[in-house]
This record gives sequence, structure tokens and C-alpha cells, in this order.
Amino acid sequence: MKIRGIFCYTTAANNEEYRKILKKRNGWTAALIAVGVMIAAAALTAEQSGAAALPEYILGVYCGFGTGVAIAGIILFARNMLLLGNEEKLKKDRLENTDERLMEIGNRAVRTATKVVLLVGTATAMICGIYEPVLIKAAIFTLDVFLFAYVAAYAYHKQKI
Repeated sequence: MKIRGIFCYTTAANNEEYRKILKKRNGWTAALIAVGVMIAAAALTAEQSGAAALPEYILGVYCGFGTGVAIAGIILFARNMLLLGNEEKLKKDRLENTDERLMEIGNRAVRTATKVVLLVGTATAMICGIYEPVLIKAAIFTLDVFLFAYVAAYAYHKQKI
């Protein structure tokens, strides 16, 4: 069984439409690479300048996270470029990403994962908030952003579809 990524699905009817979508995704992937590099660079800069009084472990987490995000972006970018250069692979990938059954499985998986993340994130913040009160504020802010984004996205897609 091949698992498709959350952002892989498409409604492209032909290779030319899919090619445009992949080029647009490459723009987002380039932004992802840039964000990863900036996160790693910020961690290294903070460590070198001594501006942040963070433990070495936390600086390593930031550096590793940024590097991982940048590497993942580079891999996705390279994959898309290989697809754009090979018409047969492009068609095969487009057909896999337009499978309605896989799209529904992906949608259900995202809904379930969203519920789990919201529940676990809230529980974690509530428990840890006893020891570090700022975590409650961060959790409430995150939940508010999620709810606002959901309402805005729902309204947008309701008009668009």
C-alpha cells in the first residue's frame, strides 16, 4: 500500500494542468527550504552571538529541525523537477494523485489526525500549564488560530466550490 502525502492530491485533468500545479508547488517548496535554512541559521546565529540564553540542547533542536525541513524541501523539489522532466512519470503520478478513493482516505485521515492533535495539544498544555502558565496562553492562542483558520477556509472554499 502506497501512502500519499497530505498535499499531493489534485484534480488536474491532464498533464499540462498537473505541470502547472507542480510548478506552483515548487514555489511553496522553495519557501519551505528558505524557512528551514532561516530556522537553522537563526539557531546558529543565536549560538555564535550568545544573544539567546538557551541550552545547547534547544539550540540543537532548532538547528536540526531547520536542517530537516530544508532537506525535506530539497527532496520534494528534486522529485517534482524529475516528474516535470519525464512525461510518463508525470502522467503516472497525476493519475495516482487524482484517485478519488485515495483522496477520501486522505481526507478522513487528516480529519482524524486533526482531532487527535487538538486533543493531545490541549491536554498537554493544560497539564504542563500547571507548571508553566504561559503554555495555557499559547494553547488558547493556537486553538483560536486553528478555529479562525478553519472558519475562514470553510467560507473561502464554500464560495469557490
